[in-house]
Order: sequence, then structure tokens, then C-alpha cells
Amino acid sequence: MPVMEKTHFHLPPDSGRTAKAVLFIAMVCSVVAGCQERIDRPGPGLDTNLPLTPHPVVERDIAAIDNSGVIRLITNYNSSSYFIHRGGQAGFDYELVWRFARERGLTVEVVIPEPDEDFVTLLNSGRGDLVGAGLVPDTDLERWVTWTRPTNFVRKVVVLSADSDRSADYRSLAGIKITLPAGDPFREKLQDLKKAMNIQFFVTTGKPGDQAEDLLTLVSQGRIEAAAVNDNIARSALAYLPNLKLGVHLGKRRPTGWLVRNNSPELKAALNSFLKDHLKVNPTGRTRRSNMYGTIYDRYFENPLSIQRFQEPTHRPDKSGILSTYDELIRRKAEAMGLDWRMVTALIYQESEFHPEAHSKANARGLMQVLPRFAGDQADSLFLPGPNLTAGLRMMKRTYNTYAYLDSLDRWRFTLAEYHAGHGHVTDARRMAIEMGRDPNKWDGSLNITLPRLMERKYFSKTRHGFYGGATTVEYVEEIINRYRMYTRLVARIPEPRIDQFPVGLPGTNNMDITAMPDLTRPPALK
Repeated sequence: MPVMEKTHFHLPPDSGRTAKAVLFIAMVCSVVAGCQERIDRPGPGLDTNLPLTPHPVVERDIAAIDNSGVIRLITNYNSSSYFIHRGGQAGFDYELVWRFARERGLTVEVVIPEPDEDFVTLLNSGRGDLVGAGLVPDTDLERWVTWTRPTNFVRKVVVLSADSDRSADYRSLAGIKITLPAGDPFREKLQDLKKAMNIQFFVTTGKPGDQAEDLLTLVSQGRIEAAAVNDNIARSALAYLPNLKLGVHLGKRRPTGWLVRNNSPELKAALNSFLKDHLKVNPTGRTRRSNMYGTIYDRYFENPLSIQRFQEPTHRPDKSGILSTYDELIRRKAEAMGLDWRMVTALIYQESEFHPEAHSKANARGLMQVLPRFAGDQADSLFLPGPNLTAGLRMMKRTYNTYAYLDSLDRWRFTLAEYHAGHGHVTDARRMAIEMGRDPNKWDGSLNITLPRLMERKYFSKTRHGFYGGATTVEYVEEIINRYRMYTRLVARIPEPRIDQFPVGLPGTNNMDITAMPDLTRPPALK
């Protein structure tokens, strides 16, 4: 936030109320002149008022993103765009961006706005590379950012309680009180519609931070009369919220899109090319989806079974505070060694997705995919969660201790890299960093660059341990760190005592690809 220049006023001591009035007027003029100080923030995410950073202050187009290996997605945490499910990352916008990232060999870092942050500021300040949150293009935002091709097509619909006597007709809106998510620009169009139809009804907004699915929950509970939300979100809510029905549709279908900075034309072109391959619009307005796009869309908006599964509280840490069946066991063993159990959990998801009988072609076994030759006394019992964690954590702690001189984040990155690649290949990458004039004790700008070069003959031919697919290790580390960051937002390191218990049993798959262990095989019962 820019700091407003201080102004000094010299007033006579007997000015009284006049002095206070002058000060007030001067303060107002100062705010108006500064104009980047926003007084009213309707909530996280979309804000069509003047953003704190209205224009880009960074240069980061697709080449820089490719070089970094990470594309940063700014989005809302909700059941349509992005959420954590059974320890993994999910959501319609997230999966689409993830597919784009995979085609370019990138990992996805997710950035969730804090209550006092808006999408445009996060984007233009460089905190993220694109905004993917099911937004409909808005002319107010076009001053500050640019839109991609459509990612979907939606229209607003009024959602009512099932016992409401109002029909799906415009005339039934007379006297109704419709609630919109805070900051939704459709409010103006709804007011225009009220005038055009000459129908008297009331429009209000939800509390800051309440999103469409929160409003639908309030309708289902009878706490508000009606909500106007995108129809795809409304239809999906019918699968898991009782006592809802769809009312009148408002306006025409409109495209949703992603936002990018105005100075990222090549990123926009790359995203548009990707979207054009998967969602085409013919001259009549009909859409044609690729198989990939259709599968993802149905998963979140059409298939009642998957929608219901995504809403199960025991599989959603934002609803239950639970990451996996093994939270208590992981917490007890990891914290006893001084390791953040949430980081360990993020690694376990990457290695096995919490399947204790997972077995790789390299003979790595169990939750932490431990090789028997490194397991010591636990070598014969690695398919049991307890012994597997004992062996895996022992190796991790030993490595973690060797990097005690690094800052906390790089200490974890080096530990994870060695867990995946082994000590020898990490040492080769550090030696290469020295030869290249880079800091061997840093990850960004050093090891995340030298590890992938272990795949190139002109580099690995000079190393002690030879060829290694270091790009996979970089991806592995970044995905775990990104997942860990989200875990820390949802689950406390020392959680409050809970009365309810997580049901015993193994979690099933969540339809997300396994990227860290492509050779991972499931037990027969789980295939």
C-alpha cells in the first residue's frame, strides 16, 4: 500500500471546531488525492473499486514462468475453483490450470486472497500469474487486467428453498429479497433488470467472504430467502444440499475467463491456445468440449456422485480439520522428532496418496515409499503404517539435521530433494551450482536450475553420480511445498481436541493423476 505524504497544519490554538473541520476536510482531500486507499472492501477476491496495484509492477511472462518451473494460480477457496480433498488439490479451475501446467512441465502454486486482498492487486504485484475463479468478464476490470478466451459459459439463476411457492417466472420475483455474493458486479445488472421489467424486489449482498456456495447453504437452511448465483454452481449444489430448487434464470449465458496481467501477452496467448483446444464455440454459439475438459467439467458440475463425494466433511479439512485417516499417527511420530507433521503429510500424499499397501516398481513400499534396504528393523513390515512411518521419518530426520544451517524453507526443500533423489545427486547439483557461480545453499535460482541439468550430457558427464532426471525432483519438491502451504491454512500444527473421530478405512482415489510416482501401483482391491 502506498504511504500517503504527511501534511502539517498550523492552526491557532483557539480554532476549536473550525480547526477540526479543516483537519477533516484536509484528510478527505488527501485520501481523494491519493486515491489508491480503498475504504470499502466487499470481501476477498473480486473488487471492482480501484485496486491498490492497478497496473503491473513486475515483468513475468511465459518465458520467465517456464524458467521458474512454477505457474502461480490466484483463486478462491471453494468447491468449484479450488479446494483440498482427501489430502490432494482439486477444483475445476485448478484442474484446468494443472493440465496446462503439465503440458509445459510446470507445477502449480495456489495463492488464496486474504480478506483484505483483491485479485487485481495480487496479479499486478506479481504474487500470482493468472486468476482462475470462474469470473465473468467485467468492463471495470478491463482497465487493469486482460481476459483469456472462455473457460466456461454460465448464467445467473435465482435459487430458492424447495418449499417456496415462487415459480421460475420473472413475475414471481415481485417482493423477493435476492442475495448476491459480496462484490459481485452482477448487482448492477440485476438493478437494471428490475427497472426494465418494472418489478419491485430487493437486492442485497452477503457478508464479506461469503461465496456462492455459502449463500446456497443459507437458503437451504432457511436463513435467507433467495440467492442469485451461477447456474453451474447452483446445479451442483442440488446434489448435496437439501431443500433447494432453481427459480428464474437471469439474463443470457455469459463466458467466464481467466485474468492475466496486461504485460503478459505471451502467457495469454499460451493460455488461449490451450483453451481453444479444449473448448470451442461455433458461430451459432454452441460449444464443443474435448474429452479432457468434459471429464473435468462433469466431475465438479454434473456428476452427482463425485459432487457429493467432494462435499463429505471427513474428506475436507476446511470442514473437519482432517487431512487423512492417519493424521494422529503421523502427528505423534513426526512431532516427536521435531518435524512439522503437515509437511510429512504433504510428502506422504505425494508418495502414496495415503495407501499403506502402495508398492512401486523400484520396490519402495508403504505410506512413505521406503526402500527395504534403508528401513533397518522395519524392512519386513513396511506395509504397516506405524513401522513405515518409523523408518521413513528416521531417514527424513537424519537428512533434515544435515541442513540445519539453511533457512527454514530451503532446509525443507533440500530435505525433500534428497528424500526423492538421494544424497549423491543433490551433492552433484550443489557442486554444479558452485561451478556456475550460484549459491549451493539456495534452492531458487540455484538447485532448481542445476538439478534438471543432470539430464543433459554436457553436465552429467562431469558429475560423480551421472545422469539423473532432476526435473522430476524439482517438480516433486515444489508440489509438496505448495500442498504444505495450503495444509497450514486449513489445519493447525497443534489442533484443538475433537470429539468426533475419522472413520477407519483407506481413502479411495480422487481422480487426480499421480505425478510424483508414475510407477506407483495400487493394491488389487484399490484398482
